[in-house]
Amino acid sequence: MIPADVVVVAIGNGPNPIVTQTTPELSTNKWGNIVADPETAKTTMRGVWAGGDIVLGAATVILAMGEGRRAAQSIHEYLTTGVW
Repeated sequence: MIPADVVVVAIGNGPNPIVTQTTPELSTNKWGNIVADPETAKTTMRGVWAGGDIVLGAATVILAMGEGRRAAQSIHEYLTTGVW
């Protein structure tokens, strides 16, 4: 075992079609990626954020981590203010 503070598992390189098939409220682009605000990661469905490969397509873990950080800030704001 190697001690670690954070472990990021990066598996796959594209959006899972099951997500969009079972959640038609989420807007997608022509490649099947979920449409999300690049600053907040908010999707077209209230209370749902998205980032990483499901938004960008195949991208780096670094980009996905950055999106996760922005999403976390937006989620915190939503939970504390209730403003979407």
